[in-house]
Amino acid sequence: MKRFQALAFAGLLCTLGAAQAQLKMPGPGTTPLPPAPAEAKKAEEQASKELAARGAAEKWLALLDAGDYGKAWDQAAKMFREKVKREQWVESLPKTRGALGVAKSRTVEVSSFKPSLPGMPAGDYVTVRFSTNFEKKSDAQEIVTLVHEDGAWRPLGYGL
Repeated sequence: MKRFQALAFAGLLCTLGAAQAQLKMPGPGTTPLPPAPAEAKKAEEQASKELAARGAAEKWLALLDAGDYGKAWDQAAKMFREKVKREQWVESLPKTRGALGVAKSRTVEVSSFKPSLPGMPAGDYVTVRFSTNFEKKSDAQEIVTLVHEDGAWRPLGYGL
C-alpha cells in the first residue's frame, strides 16, 4: 500500500511539474508565439463589446440613481420587460435601493462577454459587476447583465 501511495505521489509531482512548466514565462531570448489572427480579432471584438456594454450599464444605473425607475424599465431589454411588469419594478426598486441611500461612487470590477446564457437564445451578452459605495452601505456590489438588442446594449437583469 505504501508503495502505491509513493507511486501516486510521484505521479502527482510529475503532473504538477508539467503543468507548472507550461505556465512559466519564456526565458530570455525566446519569443512567445503571438495569438492566431482569428483569435486576436475575436478577443478584440469581445473587448469592444464589453466596453460598449459597460458604458450602457453605467448610463442605465444613473437612471436608477436619479430615481427614474420607469425610464430605466423602458430602456431595459424586451425579455426583461416581459418578465417584470413596469408597476412591479417601479414599486419594488425604491424599497430595495432606498435602504442603501444615495450612490456615492461606483467602479467596474469585472465584465464578461458570453455568446449565450443558460435558458436564453444565442446572442451577445455582457455581465458587468460594479463595486458601489452607497451612503448606508459602502461595500455593495451591483450586477447588470445586458443583451445586444435592436442595435443597442439593453439591461436584461439587475442584482444588488
